[in-house]
Amino acid sequence: MIKKRDNILFFIPILIAGIVILTTILLLFQLKQFGASYIKDAEEELNVDTKQALWIITPILKENNFKKLDEYCQELKNEKMRLTIINKEGQVIADSKTGISNLDNHANRPEIKAAQTGQPSTTIRYSNTMHSEMVYHSEPILINGEGYIIRVSVSADNIEKMLKKAEKNIILIFLIGTGGVILLTLYIFIRVRIPFNKLQKSTIKIASGNLDTEIYVPKDGILWELARAVDIMSKQLKRQIKNMKKMENFRSEFIANVSHEIKTPLTSILSAVEMLDGVETENIKQKKCLKIISEQSNRLNRLIQDILSLADLEKKQIFKNRDFAELSINSAVENSVSLCKSLAEAASINIIIEENTSIKIFGNSYFLEQAINNLITNAVKYSQTDKIIVKSYVENNEVKISVKDFGIGMKKEEAARVFERFYRIDKARSRELGGTGLGLAIVKNIAKLHNGRVDVITSPGNGADFIISIPII
Repeated sequence: MIKKRDNILFFIPILIAGIVILTTILLLFQLKQFGASYIKDAEEELNVDTKQALWIITPILKENNFKKLDEYCQELKNEKMRLTIINKEGQVIADSKTGISNLDNHANRPEIKAAQTGQPSTTIRYSNTMHSEMVYHSEPILINGEGYIIRVSVSADNIEKMLKKAEKNIILIFLIGTGGVILLTLYIFIRVRIPFNKLQKSTIKIASGNLDTEIYVPKDGILWELARAVDIMSKQLKRQIKNMKKMENFRSEFIANVSHEIKTPLTSILSAVEMLDGVETENIKQKKCLKIISEQSNRLNRLIQDILSLADLEKKQIFKNRDFAELSINSAVENSVSLCKSLAEAASINIIIEENTSIKIFGNSYFLEQAINNLITNAVKYSQTDKIIVKSYVENNEVKISVKDFGIGMKKEEAARVFERFYRIDKARSRELGGTGLGLAIVKNIAKLHNGRVDVITSPGNGADFIISIPII
């Protein structure tokens, strides 16, 4: 869960980082394309200029009229294009931008070397003469058996400066974007993730029942309102639960007090019935009435005992007064089976302890044995089984106590309600056998008292397996 939440939190800066990187790559690519396009346009323009210059200077070179050639070059002095005529030794014989006496031998220039091989050439390089980046186009020509090279060039300084500036701006944007992503990530980590984790830990503790947990409320930030709301909710919930505990305690005490008050006269009734039962009488009606009073008094007595047990369990859960001590699971299972053996034998049912762990836990042995007794007694009375298998074992860091019968089983909807108070699947049969409808509710509360649970695996005709699960702390 936390991993998924972190993925969502950090998805935004990762997405932004991806956009910044992709945009930078696209801009640099477009910039490179733009530069290549400019060079291609310049090359085409220089090709045209070269052809025009050749059309004019070819007749002049045929006449060997270098003075006229120099005059023609001087006419081009104010043009953006630069025209240079070079002989086969690399000596400049005419130039439109500067005097030839100021120019070095050009034999080592890349564009001249390429032209000397007999092929036209286009080169971009820095010119020491013009003090700028230049695009050079050179072509070889043959006049009167003499080889010359015509070179036409144009400044690329402005476009180079523009491209370099654009490249710097793109890199600057990339660095700003990267810095923004880093700052956003730090903000999410410091102002969102860490406060959120603290708030989550607090809410988890509250959800687990620790209502005294202090809620972490940041001084500001996007989680302040949420944390403040959770803090207010926690305090209100604490008050409400406190009131509910008071009401629950009052209810439990009321039930316990009433049950105790009923128990006193009931004990007297049972004693009187026992005395009358020993008196010989021939009156059939009297015998029948005495039997009804005895049965119903005993049933009422069992009901009161179960109500008192439930009230005691609920009170212990509310006030955390559980009377826990170290107990042995195998002893609890053996004691319970031993207590139920005579009842099972009377019904011709065999109880088998199939597996019994020797692990020890902290718990209330009286209540745990009562829970196992209730499960075995229910199986004996209501399942119509011929045998009951009891076992205890450790699984997934839990002690499990299983009571399994092979009888009539239950429907899905019945299994869902079987742990409710006073719920009976067969009401008539349950009353006939002296059931109070509280046995499984008591088992559920005993499991809860031990921070555990009770489940049932069943289906019609396939018996039922009741499993008490208690965590090993």
